[in-house]
Amino acid sequence: MIDARRMEVYSAVYDNALNDVVPVGAYVIDEHTFSDLLDNRRIVFSGNGSTKCKDVIKHRNAIFVEGIVPLATDMLALAERAFRNGQFEDVAYFEPFYLKEFIATTPKNKIL
Repeated sequence: MIDARRMEVYSAVYDNALNDVVPVGAYVIDEHTFSDLLDNRRIVFSGNGSTKCKDVIKHRNAIFVEGIVPLATDMLALAERAFRNGQFEDVAYFEPFYLKEFIATTPKNKIL
């Protein structure tokens, strides 16, 4: 989980084989977030977004692990699988995957 400010996180859920269970998305956190999954399995929450979830998600199958943050080195298993399957991106035409549409705002406090 990555903190997206307010009570929102960027997150995904994977099984032990790194298969998608819940796709990558922006999720608003409340006491019912992931409750359908937590009723049937344990979920380990990690990342800087999990800190705020710990006080809200109180399910018996929710396990919160502190000190684990997403690092590029942790992507090795996913990158290796994509490489073996021949899944490559043409960086000349690659478009970033933004979870939310960017909305520009005017700053409240102008410095200059």
